[in-house]
Amino acid sequence: MKAAPTANWLWALSESTTKPIRARARSRESVVGLSSFGARREILNNNTGLFVALAVLIGASGLCCTGAGVAYFVFSSRSATSPVAYPSPVYAPPATYPTPVPPSFPSGPSLPPPPVVPSGPLLVETTDTPARGPSPAAITIHVVSDFQCPFCSRVEPTLAQLDQIYPNQIRWVWHDYPLPFHQDAMPAAEAAREVRQQLGDAAFWTYHDQLFAQQQSLDGRSLETLASRLPGIDIGRFRTALVTHQHQAEVRASMALVDATHGSTGTPSFLIGPTWLAGAQPIETFRAEIDRQLGR
Repeated sequence: MKAAPTANWLWALSESTTKPIRARARSRESVVGLSSFGARREILNNNTGLFVALAVLIGASGLCCTGAGVAYFVFSSRSATSPVAYPSPVYAPPATYPTPVPPSFPSGPSLPPPPVVPSGPLLVETTDTPARGPSPAAITIHVVSDFQCPFCSRVEPTLAQLDQIYPNQIRWVWHDYPLPFHQDAMPAAEAAREVRQQLGDAAFWTYHDQLFAQQQSLDGRSLETLASRLPGIDIGRFRTALVTHQHQAEVRASMALVDATHGSTGTPSFLIGPTWLAGAQPIETFRAEIDRQLGR
């Protein structure tokens, strides 16, 4: 029955005693910048004796848990020396970057391959190889070509210029080499061979020029139309030769001869004396090689 009045009395005592202390602590916290932890330490450092007395009185009045709690608060706070320490942020070194690579620029047009002197046997003219020009000649140029090859067509004007620069000095020898991915190249080669068989070498070279001039259309009907313009051609015989592939063996023999002397090659290729030139070379390359062989 006496515990409640005693508790009320103790509460009033603690309230009246600590109220000004709390006010001073709050004032100091706002002025000095103390944290709540620091303010609590300030109260305890200046009023430890008062809090101990409160704890004893509360314990004597039977409020053991409350008194023990006040005592724990006092002495645990006294034993604290500093607030909780937080780890400092870890400094991360700057990222490493790869060594810059200088930009690459597209190269200009590739130069044509240089002349090559073969170590094996050379191409020869046979009765099955179309040819034109003087015989014997100062210079013999073997032409390995494909009627459907765009580079072969591109180099034809250069070859015509060489005839004008070296009149009556060059003999041209033709070697068929139709590439397998040119579906009209083999029929065109067979058609030219049939023209030669009927009308001779002069008609072959005329038909040769017509084929390159109409290179985009070398189907069977176009081959027959071009042949029909040649005086003296037997179109029925021409048509039969194409249907039966009468000259395909000759064309393949020409390809085998090129393979045996130069290895599998692209088109166009040229054998000038003992020297091979590959590709649609500029006229200066042809002239340099011809002049060298002529001793100029």
